[in-house]
Amino acid sequence: MKHLIIGNGPAAIAAAETLRAEDAGCEIQLLSKESVPFYSPCPLAEYVEGSVARDRLFLREADFYSRLDLDIRYDTPASRIDPAARQVWSGTRAFAYDRLLIAAGARAFVPPIPGLAGTAGVFELKTLADADGVLARLPRARRAVVIGSGFIGLEAVQALVHHGLQVTLLEAQAHVLPSMLDAEMAALVEQLLVARGVEVRTRCQAQEVLGGPDGVRAVVADGETLPCELLICAAGVRADLSLVEGSGIAVNRGIQVDARMRTSVEHVFAAGDLIERPDVPAKHQVVPNWPNAVSTGRIAAWNMLDRPRQHGGLEAVNVVRVFGVPVASFGQQSAARQQCWQDGRGAVRKILLQDGKVAGGQLVGEINGTGVLHEMMKKGVEAERFGAALAHPGFGYIHVMQSLRAVKWA
Repeated sequence: MKHLIIGNGPAAIAAAETLRAEDAGCEIQLLSKESVPFYSPCPLAEYVEGSVARDRLFLREADFYSRLDLDIRYDTPASRIDPAARQVWSGTRAFAYDRLLIAAGARAFVPPIPGLAGTAGVFELKTLADADGVLARLPRARRAVVIGSGFIGLEAVQALVHHGLQVTLLEAQAHVLPSMLDAEMAALVEQLLVARGVEVRTRCQAQEVLGGPDGVRAVVADGETLPCELLICAAGVRADLSLVEGSGIAVNRGIQVDARMRTSVEHVFAAGDLIERPDVPAKHQVVPNWPNAVSTGRIAAWNMLDRPRQHGGLEAVNVVRVFGVPVASFGQQSAARQQCWQDGRGAVRKILLQDGKVAGGQLVGEINGTGVLHEMMKKGVEAERFGAALAHPGFGYIHVMQSLRAVKWA
């Protein structure tokens, strides 16, 4: 049995390790578009900053692939899938499979802004090559513009500030971290950025990137020219669906899979940042994060081995640090009721309630217990009875269990 895996990220590696652990004799081949072994993109900004060494990015030993008898093909981006022939093409070369796992991940979204693509000094900070490019550009940069205030954008801002650059942050929507926080909570994050000298421009769109002999020299935003020698585009990520075009594999925002990570085409599975689960309560969501990639990769591997396992649902807790201050969110950004807590020193916790149950949460400065609250939301635990304690940092499983026991014996 030959298992072919497109990708070399967390979903792909979790699947490969599971396959090998359960079947010592099967053939496992991985196609990687990059030229380096498995690494984590999560600390790339810290690598640029200088707080994480390059070798710390790599997450397996040097002999990992050979020890597990994995046939890894670097610099081999998949370009087309032919399910009828059970082949994946990379350029003019075809790779056969018995079972296929698509774990190619997400790609950076590059808006159609004139001059943005192809100008020297413009980066996306999505890959190790991007990070190395930023480091090479830093000696000639004094000013930087970052487009987008999501996770990658804010991490990039912090790394550039650490290197002493004057940084302007452009966000097209009304406030920073728009997919994570409401306006009230986002204002707290904006204060942290401004306090470190970042110029934050919301409701501001980049219109053109101006280049010169040495690469990027300015960004035109809302009619104003902002000089810069370095530009990071962090306008979000999208599931990379280009390679499934014409394959018959059903897609929407992502590749549609069931609880077993099966696609609409027989013998083809998908996992990680590019999948969409249309069969769960929060329908048609693509939730690109590390825990989802690992868990879906493992479930896919079990089912590739014809050992049925179902995935429990995508986790959607978002966590980022802004100049040392932790920020977390999950679920909805608005609801009928809310419980709030603050400590007077900048930490604020807002727990949203709908029909007496946790519907979401936003936490700045104090994120202890986020996992408990998220689990309550997933399981539909009645939360109204906890009152203001629900938003307190000390709230935890013990409160839930005590409440459940009280209800049981009442």
